[in-house]
Amino acid sequence: MDGIDGDRSPDESEVHRVHHDLDSDQALSTTITVAVADAAGVEPSDIPEQLYDVIDPEALDKLFEPRDDGTPRRGGRLSFSLYGHHVTVDGDGTVTVQPGLARIKERGGNLLVVGAVPDTVFDAASTFLLGETACGRTRVFALHDRGVSTASNRLSMADSSGEDAHVINYHTGARSAADADSRPVEPTVEPVTGDADDLRETVVDTIERLDDEREFDPAELRLCFDSLRPVVEDNAEDEVDAFLGPICRAVEDVSGMAHYVLPVEYGSRPVRAIASKFDAIVELRARDAGAQQRWHLRTTGHTTEWFDL
Repeated sequence: MDGIDGDRSPDESEVHRVHHDLDSDQALSTTITVAVADAAGVEPSDIPEQLYDVIDPEALDKLFEPRDDGTPRRGGRLSFSLYGHHVTVDGDGTVTVQPGLARIKERGGNLLVVGAVPDTVFDAASTFLLGETACGRTRVFALHDRGVSTASNRLSMADSSGEDAHVINYHTGARSAADADSRPVEPTVEPVTGDADDLRETVVDTIERLDDEREFDPAELRLCFDSLRPVVEDNAEDEVDAFLGPICRAVEDVSGMAHYVLPVEYGSRPVRAIASKFDAIVELRARDAGAQQRWHLRTTGHTTEWFDL
């Protein structure tokens, strides 16, 4: 995947740092714009945003104003987003630029995966987001009216025996028992009955229990929730908020990476209604040459180009 590898820890190639000479005649704004352009691989003139459209110039200047006694100010720090990148400026003149996708990889996050595409495309996207088995990920599946075979298929695609997986199998009786029991690999399966509150509490409890047992590193826990369609179709907006909020917070508390499947178009009303709950929306589309994706990053307001899944 171009721009995010979901498995390796972020390295220095994903973090661009430059030092602004406080005694030079070059404006700090120029240093920052050039640094972001270098990190993005474009010319500064290709960045559509102006720096002062996203940051208060007075706040930027105050970071470097001398103290009242004339001594340099070295301890300040200011962070903001520009052209899909997180920018941090320290009082000593260090400018750090990190792509939004790399930041999600480093710290984890909640992702909404959408698109009117075949299940095979969702399988491929979900398998990637679950991470490589060799990296020691812990996978949790929350299946809402989906068969255990959904989890089994994606684990097989990830070359996992299922030992690293925990499946929360919630259904309303619409599926057959044969489908619920069909699993070519052997993850831990916990059946859940009752209402949506029971499902939500089970997901949160599972995340907390696993973290107590292991103390996850950032992005080590991977949660797949498939699908959100019954949640958004059968509940009012405040009920959807009450359902998603605790799950998203539980993921954030352990710096996990979760993705939630909603098989509808990106521009549809259900997506617009819940988009603010997520750090990014992964939009999928199917083409003759293969499936593609693009990422809409909420924190930076940036949308990537389409690239291969």
